[in-house]
Amino acid sequence: MGRPRIRHIAVRTADPDKVSGFLQDVFGMEQVKKTPRGTIFMTDGYLTLALLAPRAGDPNGINHYGFLVDSLEPIRAKTWVEPAEQLQEAGRSPGQHSEYVVRDPEGNRIDAADEMWPTK
Repeated sequence: MGRPRIRHIAVRTADPDKVSGFLQDVFGMEQVKKTPRGTIFMTDGYLTLALLAPRAGDPNGINHYGFLVDSLEPIRAKTWVEPAEQLQEAGRSPGQHSEYVVRDPEGNRIDAADEMWPTK
């Protein structure tokens, strides 16, 4: 694969079903999966877009983005990473394919994974 690539973006929306329908109709995106919590995963065949269900206190808009990397070791060596298990214990879910959450200098969430998000 080489260098890290952004492979998913998560957007919090008030109505994931409505946004999913719009993206399918207008841009031809395909729905890959819908979780019991209401998150819908869409793809254009390359990038995965997660439409996150509304949650009290979280604003609509981009929630986080994620990189696919060959290895997590270089990421660990350069920054502190938050294991997915710690997020789950705190009541926050990092997503099925997120292995670590990295925070940039302003505290923005970035997922780092060495496993591909589903595209079909």
